[in-house]
Amino acid sequence: MILTRPSYDRAFKKLSAQQQSRVNHAVGRLEPAFGRPHLHAGIGLRPFGKFFEFRAGLDLRILFVPFAGDLILVTVGNHDHIRRFVKG
Repeated sequence: MILTRPSYDRAFKKLSAQQQSRVNHAVGRLEPAFGRPHLHAGIGLRPFGKFFEFRAGLDLRILFVPFAGDLILVTVGNHDHIRRFVKG
């Protein structure tokens, strides 16, 4: 199951409608790809510190953590936003 944290919800609301659509499409591809390395390439899934990151296009990244069989979306934004979030 895919869950969200409030930090994800806040960041998602700041995106344009087009960006939100791209993110929703990428999130829909996350669950089938997670744990199946040959499918990771399509969404650019990779570890990022204590999190995992995947892409919703070249400019948008989504940060998540797996927990007890669920995938918890933590935040979404550009590369700089994700780096700032992880560092602080």
